[in-house]
Amino acid sequence: MQILSLKFIRMKTFCFVIFLFIVSAACTYNDVSYTDATHYSTVFGHEKTYRIYLPAEYEQSEKQYPVVYYFHGWGGRHNIGGRSNIDYDALAGFANKYQTIFVLWDGRIEDDEPRPYNVGNHNDVKYTVQMKDYFIELLEHIDETYRTIPNRENRGIVGFSMGGFMSFYLAGKFHDKVSAAVNIVGSQEFFIGYPDNHTLYPLAYTFDNLRDVKLMFLNRTQCPMSGLNDELNTAAIWYGQQYYEYHKTEGEHNIDNPGETKVFESAVNFVASSFKNPVSLKPNWSYVDIYADFDVRGYSVKSNKNEPGFISLKNVSKNGFGIYAQKCLPNGPGLKNCRITISTDSIYKPGSVYNVKVLNIETNALEHKTKIADKNGKLHFEIHGSAYEIGISEQTDLPNFSVTAYRLAQNKKYLSVNKQDELSIEIFNRGGNVEPGDEVFLKLSCPDGSLYIKSPGQEICLMPNQTKFTSLPFEVNCKKTPPNDGSPAWLRLPVEIEYGSQKFTDVLLVPVFFDVPEFDNINVDDGINLLVGYNDAVFNAFSDDVVYTSGNADGRISAGETIMLFNGKHPLRLYCDDPYVLSDEEILVDMILKGEWPDGFTKSSVVKIADNCPPDHEIEFLAHYETKTFMPMYRKLDWGKVNIKVR
Repeated sequence: MQILSLKFIRMKTFCFVIFLFIVSAACTYNDVSYTDATHYSTVFGHEKTYRIYLPAEYEQSEKQYPVVYYFHGWGGRHNIGGRSNIDYDALAGFANKYQTIFVLWDGRIEDDEPRPYNVGNHNDVKYTVQMKDYFIELLEHIDETYRTIPNRENRGIVGFSMGGFMSFYLAGKFHDKVSAAVNIVGSQEFFIGYPDNHTLYPLAYTFDNLRDVKLMFLNRTQCPMSGLNDELNTAAIWYGQQYYEYHKTEGEHNIDNPGETKVFESAVNFVASSFKNPVSLKPNWSYVDIYADFDVRGYSVKSNKNEPGFISLKNVSKNGFGIYAQKCLPNGPGLKNCRITISTDSIYKPGSVYNVKVLNIETNALEHKTKIADKNGKLHFEIHGSAYEIGISEQTDLPNFSVTAYRLAQNKKYLSVNKQDELSIEIFNRGGNVEPGDEVFLKLSCPDGSLYIKSPGQEICLMPNQTKFTSLPFEVNCKKTPPNDGSPAWLRLPVEIEYGSQKFTDVLLVPVFFDVPEFDNINVDDGINLLVGYNDAVFNAFSDDVVYTSGNADGRISAGETIMLFNGKHPLRLYCDDPYVLSDEEILVDMILKGEWPDGFTKSSVVKIADNCPPDHEIEFLAHYETKTFMPMYRKLDWGKVNIKVR
């Protein structure tokens, strides 16, 4: 008998240990392997790990595959499911069944920080690392390392809980790189940005970013955020989201019950089916971002924005765009002292001269100039202000129309309920010149039927070379009732414009002054700091030593004071048309009310009374305050009017 040497035995033992190590790094289920791989991240400054599942035939073929990215929730990682109950064995099988690569990223910023993505309430935004930057870095790494189909039509996201929020957020931010997204019991809104400058990002008012992305939203009846997710679904309907599915099934805050995979597979099937029939990017688009600088679809925006707020590009096309900077969505006041530079996509002829019209929406000033496209076919603009429309045309271009604003009788901002009113529409011609005798046909509509429009269509005869014009008044009567939760409250009115064979569609957002009873227990904070001890808020943005109001602290309104109003103990969100209430000075105080989890922000108003407000002037506010049920959380809004005299 041959006797094995000790050296040979040690060699066999070493090889077996290496084999076990390889098996632990690349496991196999149902003939499908996964690997926990690493790559160096310049965003994080160190190695990052991700888990990747490849179809069984991957190594034996030269085929390219679409990619689904999975975003985990709180407490999860690329290899930890947390509360999701995700079945990793089944996920391996889905890669083979749907002929798709699956990538599970690690959303933790630090290993000992269970809250991922650097988003949440104010004190959750701790790091300068931004997951938007890492997402693009990971996409590039996966496409360079594996045989993917490296285009938006074959790239999708499935996210759970906080990962569900990130799914809709990043699919919207990078809608030119992602074609489908699934949000499973995700949060509705979080603060995003940097520790010293972050903005509350409400998914409900950012569906323009997602217009060309196929969306599925999965809600559960006993999820703590069930009611908040219902609000988000209402917002998607309000936006008229076209490529969208919503499903609410029995269950808690998870993907599937233990041992089941049907919900997760429905999400995978939705994305895989979208790959076969993706939505193409529309040539006319709108987009909103929270960052001072961003790039989208070839456009580059840079600004001096150094406070919370949003910068929006609206109705972007070759004939121009709108550029707006505002404190909050959907219709917050403009950001002050804003300087923005915009470089367009390379869609113009290098060296060619273009006629440019710059309309300042705030002042109604119109400037005509010419610009020459650079060697890359880009045009460059710089604006100072918060609201502009820019038109771009050549001599042979046809007119191109967009809606810039609306007007109500007596220069009101809010449309009163149960009263006859007149609404006019302001139109801007961004394109070529109008010829003598040209006409446009306008049609105003209200999808939810809450606005009666006596004669919804009208023809307007234009003057030669007319750049901006206002429609005749539409006679309207609003019957809208206030929402009893945080669903969108205002009117979203499509406007159709026909000019010859050309058709343009735009949207007006019109706030409503609801017909509601008066609140009867009003308290005035004019430097008293009534927020101290407000026990309904358990996770506050403010502290006891911060006073948002200023005045003589006598509990009455005086000219020049900065105030908050309360109905009993509840701080109010205020809406007002009064010229002595300086709407541009409004500050929103955000806080989290009691609930199962710290989700769903409530916002209360701090408003400034003008210094020249006359004594005994009576101001009427529309107002509401919020309360919440505990489990599951449903937000309840109580609406009322406040009539109060200035001392």
